[in-house]
Amino acid sequence: MPRHKCRRATSYQPLITRFMPKGGVQEESVTLIPEEIEALYLMDLLDLYQEEAAAKMEVSRPTFARIIKTARQKVALALLCGHQLHLEVKRDRYVVAFCCDEKERYEHLHPKGKYIVIVTVNEQKIENLLCLNNPAHAKEMKPPLLLTPIFQEHGVNFFLTASLGAGLKSTLASGGIQVIMKESISEEEIPKLF
Repeated sequence: MPRHKCRRATSYQPLITRFMPKGGVQEESVTLIPEEIEALYLMDLLDLYQEEAAAKMEVSRPTFARIIKTARQKVALALLCGHQLHLEVKRDRYVVAFCCDEKERYEHLHPKGKYIVIVTVNEQKIENLLCLNNPAHAKEMKPPLLLTPIFQEHGVNFFLTASLGAGLKSTLASGGIQVIMKESISEEEIPKLF
């Protein structure tokens, strides 16, 4: 009888979930499961060592090594053999952040807003709503230096904004945080984003 599979902690939520090769399309496709996506995110995007990545996923280092090897083989099949690539995503829990000038009304979203609002959504319900003072609002420092570390500390998956500079876009992308262009949002809309 096989062993019971341990739970793997995953946090990364890709916005794009299907990739198709241009030109001749293979009938076959490969699917990356959430733990494989998380392994690629931690090791190849955040550039963590296997020990660190395994600890974040709450698995042993040998288990992590097997997960990352399988994930990379699937990506290689898609890239080198022209297979379609599907990313299996569970959107039952995700974290959204945005910056705005008022605590109750989420309008005119922009990186230098007075407040940072971080919302954790679990099974299409708001689990936690945190409002922080935005250090980029008062200081002359640029948002890429201040916002990305705060978002990573709180496990943010998606950043909503109406405007975005190239520097912030780049640092968010390198941190695995997806950008969704949006002028405003209501508290009722947040759990229905996906």
